[in-house]
Amino acid sequence: MVEGEQYCIDILKQIAAVQASLSKVAYALADSHMKHCVHDAIAAGKGETKIDEMLETLKYLKHF
Repeated sequence: MVEGEQYCIDILKQIAAVQASLSKVAYALADSHMKHCVHDAIAAGKGETKIDEMLETLKYLKHF
């Protein structure tokens, strides 16, 4: 779009749409990870490590 000299507002709208889509994917992946990997680790008595890992990862995903 930039190379095609599209209107800046249209480009910004597309960027916003892509960001929203990526946020939905990140949320779904985090949800799945917590329901499966973290849950299984807690059941196996190894939950602290997985919970700490998830909390650290959520710092990077603070905008989703």
